[in-house]
Amino acid sequence: MPLTPDLRAPAGEPVVLFRASEAPWVVPVNDEGGYVTDGPYLHRAANGELLMLWASYSGERRYSEGLARSESGSVMGPWRHDPEPLFADDGGHGMLFCAFDGRLIMPLHQPNRSPAERARFLDVREEDGRLQVQ
Repeated sequence: MPLTPDLRAPAGEPVVLFRASEAPWVVPVNDEGGYVTDGPYLHRAANGELLMLWASYSGERRYSEGLARSESGSVMGPWRHDPEPLFADDGGHGMLFCAFDGRLIMPLHQPNRSPAERARFLDVREEDGRLQVQ
């Protein structure tokens, strides 16, 4: 939803950027066919490409972190999804930051069940807009 410059109020109608079911790696979260699109985080890659990390379920309904790419370079997309999740070991809500030593780090929570959830910090390599968990 667009917001006013002070971020305090809506400035237009909601916009659907994509649906979880559009990503090839995503599976329904339940037997009724429900899908989850959760925890989006935008990252401008060194090559200028706009990436979105987001969480859903893959494989045996394991919480996973996926990656979508804006074909226009704008948050409005359209968005193209990488064929496999970036991280598929029952964790999500990832983001990226650069450590003081220059390493790219992705924090996320893992496992995806309370009260066992803990922060995990993963080294990530970025090359030509591609991210790879080390």
